[in-house]
Amino acid sequence: MKRSETLQPLSREHHTALVYAKRLLNLYEQDSEVMLSYWAGVCEGVQSDLNTHFKEEEVLIQGINEPLLDRFKDEHRQLRVLMHAQDAEGLKAFAHLLKGHIRFEERELFPCLETCHYDILQRNL
Repeated sequence: MKRSETLQPLSREHHTALVYAKRLLNLYEQDSEVMLSYWAGVCEGVQSDLNTHFKEEEVLIQGINEPLLDRFKDEHRQLRVLMHAQDAEGLKAFAHLLKGHIRFEERELFPCLETCHYDILQRNL
């Protein structure tokens, strides 16, 4: 399904976030110290990008009453905490949640928003 113009930029950003999640998980499997070193080098930029992305999504869904948004908001809260993890297990949990969250948004939430709440999305641009 082609993503609406409103959500296309967010979907593109999801791809980049998935690359980071996959890289973290691959490094965890190889050597957790290498994973921590990698994260130390990229975390500031990733955290900034994700926080900006989360805020954009949260502004976009203002005024929408949708049960799926409970999960969306809870996972954003969890991701904001986990992205500051200082240990390999915490970063592994962050990467898994990020990967699952993006899949949830792309496969469930975004299609629902486009189908049932498109008019509100357009107003919140």
